[in-house]
Amino acid sequence: MTDTTTDSDQTRALRREMVTALVNDGTLADDRWRDAFLTVPRHVLVPAYYQAGAHIDCDMDRQRWLELIYSDTTLVTQRRPDAVTSSGTMPSLVAMMLQALEVQDGHRVLQVGTGTGYTAALLCEWLGSAQVTSIDVDADLTAAARNRLRRCGYTPTVLTADGAHGDPERTPYDRIIATFAVASIPPAWIDQTRPGGIVLAPVFSGLAKLTVTSQGHAQGRFIGPGYFMRHRATPDAQTDGESVAEANERHWPQRTTELPASVYYDSDFRFMLDLTMPRLSHGNPGGARNDLILHAPDGSHAHVDAEGALTQSGPRRLWDDIEAIHQTWRCLGAPPRERFGLTVTPQHQTIWLDTPDSDHQWQVG
Repeated sequence: MTDTTTDSDQTRALRREMVTALVNDGTLADDRWRDAFLTVPRHVLVPAYYQAGAHIDCDMDRQRWLELIYSDTTLVTQRRPDAVTSSGTMPSLVAMMLQALEVQDGHRVLQVGTGTGYTAALLCEWLGSAQVTSIDVDADLTAAARNRLRRCGYTPTVLTADGAHGDPERTPYDRIIATFAVASIPPAWIDQTRPGGIVLAPVFSGLAKLTVTSQGHAQGRFIGPGYFMRHRATPDAQTDGESVAEANERHWPQRTTELPASVYYDSDFRFMLDLTMPRLSHGNPGGARNDLILHAPDGSHAHVDAEGALTQSGPRRLWDDIEAIHQTWRCLGAPPRERFGLTVTPQHQTIWLDTPDSDHQWQVG
């Protein structure tokens, strides 16, 4: 088996190409993070991945393996027969998140969702290993990440536990960064961050950046898209799309719709849809975005094809509800996710439009 820990002229050159692309497109603007991305050997942390269902590693096709690792691509790194359970986040999104975290020398950071260990390695490169703790629910992931991080020269604290509970033994943290999606911010993350500290986490499909103001209280805005796998409380917990109930026998009258299937992929509308109708799962017959199948957890089902033909079944007219949500979103001015913010208190979590005292608010969690 080929040694994947070697950092060669080839891997350094590919890393420079990746970083140059991130700098040139404006994604990677901070010099210290640029240096960290240039230094951390991502190929050591991602020795294998899946592409189109096929397992790829350096012994199969070294050039292909390395080129994808050092491209701006999300890589599936762990899967069950029925679901993806871990991935390596695309480097541009990692760069955006780390820069938004606003770390300073001496900060202590909790990274929730260890995965491959790449984000933890980048944090260690800036802050030093003693300042970084990483946590994941999957013991296989944490064991592998711990070993690979050590081969790279990094020794952060790597814990195996449900990340939603944070790390109560080492509080307070200056920063908490999560790399899995939640429907609301776990209270432990706020409680374990010092006042003035930052919690950065994907909520639904948006990336929320919150400043902790006092015990149990935080507030901030959504700063961009954040598509991540959902939180798992146990390694074998259901993942996206697995908890859909069977549709009942009720079939609603067929009709046509003027709302095209492709609206589901509009990034700004998707945030509004996730906010008001969470946990939808989707499929695309033949891979076409204009031919969409949606399932809701209650067993409701909708299929919109390329000609706008609509079929629905289950306890409610799922696409009718989506049409109503789309109309509301348009009446609000089709707001992008960056117009939304989030307020967290011990009693409530509220997403609001434009200002915390807005007339347009949604309770979450």
